[in-house]
Parts: sequence; C-alpha cells; structure tokens
Amino acid sequence: MKITYYGTGAGAGIPEIFCSCRVCEYARKERGIEIRTRSQAVIDDRLGVDFPVDVLMHTIYGGLDMRKIRNVLITHNHYDHFLGADAISRPLWEGEPMRFYASEKSGTDFRSVIDNTEKDYREGKRVRTSSYTPEIHFLKMFTSVSIDGYTVTPLRARHAEERDAMLFIIQGEKNVLWLHDTGLLPEDTVVYLKDCGLRFDFVSMDCTLARDKQITQSHMGLDQCIITAQLLRQCGCIDEKTVLVISHIGHLVERTHKELEAEAAPFGFTVAHDGKTYEF
Repeated sequence: MKITYYGTGAGAGIPEIFCSCRVCEYARKERGIEIRTRSQAVIDDRLGVDFPVDVLMHTIYGGLDMRKIRNVLITHNHYDHFLGADAISRPLWEGEPMRFYASEKSGTDFRSVIDNTEKDYREGKRVRTSSYTPEIHFLKMFTSVSIDGYTVTPLRARHAEERDAMLFIIQGEKNVLWLHDTGLLPEDTVVYLKDCGLRFDFVSMDCTLARDKQITQSHMGLDQCIITAQLLRQCGCIDEKTVLVISHIGHLVERTHKELEAEAAPFGFTVAHDGKTYEF
C-alpha cells in the first residue's frame, strides 16, 4: 500500500497567519518541510482521507489530482478536514461521481448543500455545466463498509463529539489505523480494537500539542501518542514491524520538524511532512 500526505498541519497550519512564535518564524524562513497545510492524505492514489480548506493548495503545489479520486473518507466537518463547497464548485468532468463518507452529524449540512444545488438547477437559478453531482454517504460507528475494494470501519474519536468525529480502520492489501483528530482513545474504541483481532501495518496519529501542555483532551501530543502506541501493543494491534507516524502537527507542539523527528524517533515514530509518501 501507499499513503501520501498532502497536508500534515493542525487546524491553522504552520506558520499560523498571525503568529510570531519560534516555530512559525522558523517555518517562514526555512520553508520546505517546515510548512504544514491542513490535513489531507490519499491511499494508493485513489482513496482520500479528508477534503480540507487547503485542497486547492494541494492541487496547485502538492501534485494532488482529485480527478483520479472517487471516494473520500471524512473524519469530521471542521473546516480543516472538510470544505464541502469545493466539492460542488463547477466540476466539469463526466462519469462516476465523487462519494464522500462521514458520520450523519458531520455530513447532513453537505447533503443539504447538494439538495439545494440540485433544486437551483431544476428551477433555472444555476446553470448545470456537467452531469457531475457529488454524493454523501453516512457511516455508523463500528460498522464496516466496503469502499472501492477496501473494508472501512469507523471508530469513535475523542474529538468534536457533537459532530461524531470518526477514526478509521482501512483494510486493503495491508491494514491501516487512522487516528486524526482525537485525544486518548474513548473506551468503546479501545474495546473494539482489543476484540477486532487485527494487526496494523501502518498507524497515523494526531500530534497537535506540546508534551507538557495538553490544553485540550480532544488532541494528542507526543506523550499521548506514546501511551496510545503502548495500548495498541498490549492489544496485539501493532508490533515492531508496524509503521508509526505522527501528523496533524500544530505550532503548539513547539518543535520544528527536525526537532520533533529527533524527539519522536526513540519511541519508534516517524514524522510526516507535506508531500511525504510511505510505501509499505
């Protein structure tokens, strides 16, 4: 399998627009892998994970080609993970529609946008430029579905409970566990992982916060990533061959990319950056 990270930043990215902290100033100066846009990844060049406000930047500067992707998993509908407006902004290609998958609480607003847009077409208020209409499909917690050859199982996140934010098990040629955005895993998610009998080849974790400053329970820092990895080992879900990645990184981590790499490596983690591809 292959995973490409087009965006690895937390909600405001790095550098944050108005921030003059050491990490943001370093990113402005050094650029390259120190720049972090909002969270987006693609698996095997065909299954998307999130569709953020920065999808245009990923298209222009990162080589993302959304025309090749027909299925996108949405963790939740915060703007840095899902900007539905771009999914209906004058797409011109024909054929198979793009399908988005989210919890009902995160997808209902987008369904309303789709329905209202179709109503405008019927009433002549908008001019249809193609037969393209996106679809939104609602997922249920802990209920597996088949999507483009993958088995996808949503798990509950400790994040945006009012939106039913989701984590994902993605089973294809290998097994992937996607843990963005979340704090320490909720109990029902832990129980599911203990009982699922899966070993994961690849785990991607939220790392938004500094190690000693967990200002919210709905994100993790490196310490919480370490705790989560220990839990997954105890459950038999990972082993020494599992690729452990941290992403969704904000300036609140208080580390540059290289500093975070050096700090995370002894615990078995690699640090994703925008444009990074893993093959495993």
